[in-house]
Amino acid sequence: MAKALRSFLLTLLISLLIGFAIGLWIRTRMERPVRYIGSAPTYPLDVRYASAVILEPRQHEQPIG
Repeated sequence: MAKALRSFLLTLLISLLIGFAIGLWIRTRMERPVRYIGSAPTYPLDVRYASAVILEPRQHEQPIG
């Protein structure tokens, strides 16, 4: 009886530790980084200044025919 109880508790402890590790991994993977108000966002490819200014909405339309 004591051996069965010991193996059951050991199995329970191992499964709880595995569940904790998986939950911690998912939580750290899905957690978004803290962004403070006024801080400049960092982009992997900074293209903020690469776009052209369009003053007229129809400026880039091309005539047909």
